[in-house]
Amino acid sequence: MKITILLLAFLFAGYNITQAKILYSDPVNNAQYVSIENNIIFTFDGNITGTDLNSLITVTGSKSGIHTGDIIITRDNRTMIFKPHQPFQFNETVTVNLANVRTSGTPDNSRSFTFQTQKMKLEVDVMKYFNDEDPNYNRLEVKDSYSSLPAPLLTPSISNNPTNGLIYTNNFPNFFNPSHILIADEEGNPVFGLQSPQPNVDFKRQPNGLMTYFDRLNKKFRAMDNNYNIIDSFYTGNGYITDLHELQVLSNGNYLLMSYDPQPVDMSVIVPGGNPNAIVTGLIIQEIDPARNVVFQWRSWDHFQITDAINISMTDSLIDYAHGNAIEKDNDGNILISSRHMSEITKINRTTGAIIWRFSGKNNQFNFTNDTLMVSYQHDIRRLANGNITIFDNGNYHSPSFSRAVEYQLDEVNKTATLVWQYRNTPDISGTARGSAQRLSNGNTFICWGAAPTPTFTEVTPQGTIALEISFELGLGAYRGYFEVLNQNLNLKLALEGFYNSTTNTLSQSDTVTAYLRKTTSPFNIVDTAKAVINSSTLQGNFSFKNAPTGTYYITVKHRNSLETWSKSGGELFSNGFTVNYDMTNLSSKAFGNNLTQVDASPVVFATYSGDVNKDSFIDLTDVVYIYNDAVNFATGYIISDVTGDNITDLADVLIAFNNSGKFVSVVKP
Repeated sequence: MKITILLLAFLFAGYNITQAKILYSDPVNNAQYVSIENNIIFTFDGNITGTDLNSLITVTGSKSGIHTGDIIITRDNRTMIFKPHQPFQFNETVTVNLANVRTSGTPDNSRSFTFQTQKMKLEVDVMKYFNDEDPNYNRLEVKDSYSSLPAPLLTPSISNNPTNGLIYTNNFPNFFNPSHILIADEEGNPVFGLQSPQPNVDFKRQPNGLMTYFDRLNKKFRAMDNNYNIIDSFYTGNGYITDLHELQVLSNGNYLLMSYDPQPVDMSVIVPGGNPNAIVTGLIIQEIDPARNVVFQWRSWDHFQITDAINISMTDSLIDYAHGNAIEKDNDGNILISSRHMSEITKINRTTGAIIWRFSGKNNQFNFTNDTLMVSYQHDIRRLANGNITIFDNGNYHSPSFSRAVEYQLDEVNKTATLVWQYRNTPDISGTARGSAQRLSNGNTFICWGAAPTPTFTEVTPQGTIALEISFELGLGAYRGYFEVLNQNLNLKLALEGFYNSTTNTLSQSDTVTAYLRKTTSPFNIVDTAKAVINSSTLQGNFSFKNAPTGTYYITVKHRNSLETWSKSGGELFSNGFTVNYDMTNLSSKAFGNNLTQVDASPVVFATYSGDVNKDSFIDLTDVVYIYNDAVNFATGYIISDVTGDNITDLADVLIAFNNSGKFVSVVKP
C-alpha cells in the first residue's frame, strides 16, 4: 500500500508516549550520524488496521522544514515506512511525530523523537576496508574488465575419502595474478570460473538456489542462475553503500546486508589525545524485502561504543572500530553479527533492535567454561541446527598467533559457553585475515584458512582427521570457501500406462526407471542421472543424485518401453540434503505439455505413454511392428516389447502401442 501524503504542519510536542505499543523504530531517539537519505521505519505490535494514514506523521527538519513523502506498509502488515520525497540536509535535527496508528494489538500507537543527520557524506571504498585486514595483500591495478578465462587450479595434497561436492570460492591474487570467482569439485577439477580485475568475494550458493557474489565494480551483489546468467542484484538502501563481506538471502525472500559508515568524529572528547578530526567507521545492518524496502536497520552508532574496539588505536585519524564481517539469521529469527575489530559476536533482537547478548571481546557476557582464549579477530559466525555456533577464529592476538575452527555450545540463559569441538592444525596455521568454517551435512567441517599462505582449504572429520586438503598455488589465497554437498533426493510417484491395473490401482510389476535432472534453459543439458525401482504397490521410487548442485531442474523420466516424459514447465527446485516429492500421477499438468494419459477415473490416475520401444521419442508403426514380431514369436521374459509387464509379448502389448501410434504420441519438451 503506497499513499502519497502531505504532512501536517504541526508538532505533537509533549505527546504522551507509550513505548510498548511500537516495538521498533529507526532512527532511534537521539540518533547521530543518520544518513540524509534515511527512511523512517515503525514496526507495531499487531497488524495495522488504521486507514487514515495521511494525518498521522509529521517529519520536520530544522533546516529543511516539513517533509512530504510516501507511506509503505510492508508485506507483514506490521511495518510502516515513511519515504521522504527529498533528502534531509546535512547536520540538521529532524523531529518525528507519530500519532494514533491503530493496530490489531492496541487501539493506537504514538511516538515522538528527534535525530541528527550526518555532517557530510564520505566516499566509501569497500575494498580499502577489506584489504586493510591483510597488510600483506598486494593490490593489483588492472583495467576493469571481466572474462571467463580458465581459473587457477586447486590442487589436493590430501584426499582421504573427501565429501563429494563443489567448492565455491575466489582467489586472492598476488602481484602477477588476476582474481577469479570459481567452482571446483573436491578433486580440484574446475567447473566454472569468472575473471575480474580485483577480488569479487563471498561467492556461494544461496538456499533459494541462486549463486551470489559481490561485484566490486558495481558495488552490489550479483545473482546467477544455474547457467551462470546474472538475473538479480542485491544492495543496501537508505543511501548506504553495500559492503562486500556478506549477503544472506532468507527463506521469505528478504535479504541481509551490511554497510560501512565513515563519519567525522571529534575523538578528543572521547579519549585523551584523540584526533578532533578523526574519521570513524560505523557498521550498518539491514534487512531488505524483495521490493527493495529497508524493513529493518541496525546501526552500531546506537548500540556500540567506539572504545569497544580491541587493538585499534583510539588516537589515529582513521578508526574502524567494529569491522563487521558476517551476518547470520539465528534459529529463533534474531540476527547474529561478527565484529572483527571488537573480537565480538553480537545477538540482535530482530523485533526491537536491542542487543540480546555479547559474546567475547571487552563486553563479553559469557563464562567460557573450558576455553580461556575466547576468539580473536574472528570471521564467519554460523548457527548450527543443534543450537551450537561455529566460528573461524583467526586468532590474530592469541599468543602465539594461530587460527582454528571452533564450535561452542551456548547456554543463553545462564550465559555459559562450552567449547565442544575445535580443529587446530599441526603445525599451526595462521590465517590472520578472511577465512570461514562451514559444518557440512555429514558432520565434517570445511575450513578456509583465509590469508594463510597454504593450505587454502581443509575438510576435517569430527574426530579431526583430514579428509581433504586442497590449495591454490603458493601466493594465492581466498576470502571464504563454501562447500556444496551434492546429495539431491527425489521421491517420484509414477504410473506406467501398460503396467497399470485400474482394478487394483497397482502396477503389474515393480520396474526400474531412469530419471534425469536437466537445466531449465536450452539446450536443457543433463546435469545428473539416477535410477530407481518404481514400487508396484505404492507407485513410488526414490532417486539419489550425487552430481547436481542446488538449483532448479526439469525432471525427465525414461522407462524401458515408455515415452520419455518431462516434468511441468519451469522445473523444480532441488536443495542439497532435502527431498523433492513429485507426483506425476494426479494431474496431467505435472508433465510438460500435459504429456500423460489418464488410466483411471476413481481415483484419477495419469500415466506415461507406453510403446516407445525403440526410444526414438515417437510411438509409431516401427514400434508396433517390433512388438508384433515378438508377439508372433511368443517372446517372453524381461524384454522391451513387453509393454504390459506380464513377461509375455502378445496382442495386448501390440494394441497399446497401436492405439498410441494412431494418436501420433511423441515426447513433448520445452
